[in-house]
Amino acid sequence: MKKLIVFLSFVGLVTACSTDDACSGSVHVKMRNKTGLDGCGWVLQLNDNSYLEAQNLNEFEIEFVEGKDLHVKYEEVNGGSVCMVGKIVKITCLTED
Repeated sequence: MKKLIVFLSFVGLVTACSTDDACSGSVHVKMRNKTGLDGCGWVLQLNDNSYLEAQNLNEFEIEFVEGKDLHVKYEEVNGGSVCMVGKIVKITCLTED
């Protein structure tokens, strides 16, 4: 029984570390609701006040709240936007503060 507990503790530790490692190098953003602008929805505001338009923000189980602090890793992607307030990106990792 002790071996099982030690093993499960080790698995939990390894899983926790790999989750943190996946988001290393992330940047701080705030959620902003731009639905009042034509073709816009929720965008992410960087600390320099520029914006990211995430194509896949709905893939993450988060509550959409104006001003919510998040940390994200992203990749810029080619494509157009009706909103045109920021870079078009795909979020690769997202964590809540």
